Amino acid sequence: MSTEIRNWAVVAEAMEAAGATSSQMYVRAKALAEGKLDPMPTSFPEAPYSISAVAG
Repeated sequence: MSTEIRNWAVVAEAMEAAGATSSQMYVRAKALAEGKLDPMPTSFPEAPYSISAVAG
């Protein structure tokens, strides 16, 4: 499991614990934590599993 996937899993779990599962951020965190495609479009279609390309 990559660090990025682990980080998204932490976000998803924290949101679940807080009962905050109705937002797009939760949907995104859950999908990325499960290794699925990013459900929110990015400007980097060549990196559909990661938003890290925009940071660097």
